[in-house]
Amino acid sequence: MSRFTQAAATMHTLSLAAMEEASRFGVHDADIDHLLLALTIDADTGGQVLRRAGIRLDATRAAVAAQHAGQLLAMGIDAPAVGPGRIVFHETDGYDWTERALAVLRAASQGGRRGDSAAVLRALLAEPSGLIAAILARLAVTEDDLTAQLDEVEGTARSPQPGEERAAGGITGSRSMFVPAAETEVRAVLADPERLPEWEQSVATVLPAGDDGPWEAFAPTTTPDGRPLHRKPEFHRLHVTQEKERSGAVTWRFEYPDAPQANPRVLTMALEPAAGGTQLRATMTWETRPRGPVRRALRAPLLPLWRGLVFIQLAQVESGISRIFR
Repeated sequence: MSRFTQAAATMHTLSLAAMEEASRFGVHDADIDHLLLALTIDADTGGQVLRRAGIRLDATRAAVAAQHAGQLLAMGIDAPAVGPGRIVFHETDGYDWTERALAVLRAASQGGRRGDSAAVLRALLAEPSGLIAAILARLAVTEDDLTAQLDEVEGTARSPQPGEERAAGGITGSRSMFVPAAETEVRAVLADPERLPEWEQSVATVLPAGDDGPWEAFAPTTTPDGRPLHRKPEFHRLHVTQEKERSGAVTWRFEYPDAPQANPRVLTMALEPAAGGTQLRATMTWETRPRGPVRRALRAPLLPLWRGLVFIQLAQVESGISRIFR
């Protein structure tokens, strides 16, 4: 993966998670503390190092809240504690980074750094305001501890990265994710057809069927913030099946029965236990139908666009799954 692609992928992933964390408090400016929270659930080296040091999402949330309360108290403001709400980022808009958070992200891509989550963590540890050091002190970890662990892990491990593959007759992409919940909990949610609408954005409702399906489902008619969605009538109804995998992975197949020429989509999720939660490898394949000579000629020039769309869809899957357990 090129340096630019790595930095762009990291920026997208961390931006989404950090702004989701900010939205829990009704804040629209994601700061360096929200960036630290985003890193605790990152699947790449930065998140692995934090979790290895015992810095996990719930504990870090508590440390961030305690630090802000302590700062207010030091200014003579004894504000009542206000608990966070649920994540509403996907239902609202107007979010952006603060200047010091942007400075951290820029530093992660400068001076030979690749812009991956390990580089973001290093830049965050060097941020001069002292906020991150204070939060880490509440977690009984020092910046030097984390820097040493980064050096060790980066010297021996290869970071998981979004993948691009060619499947026979289709476009395939894959992505590693971290979910802050036990593997059995995550599997129970992902394998339940009734819970598809909670994390799969193409599904709004699923009609009851037998234990093994197939299931009839319907696409959403509005966005999460209530705006109407306009789609062709033939793309309103879905045919959903769950495919059995010997590996134990959870695989869903989505088709549009009223649009027989539309490409089916297959999503496979391999899960395994990890420190502080579950490591998940999601692979999405759009199976392409046989086409005429003109469509075949257009395939190669459009491949980068299609792969980009697969990456975005996998990022949305990651966000939907993660929100359930956060």
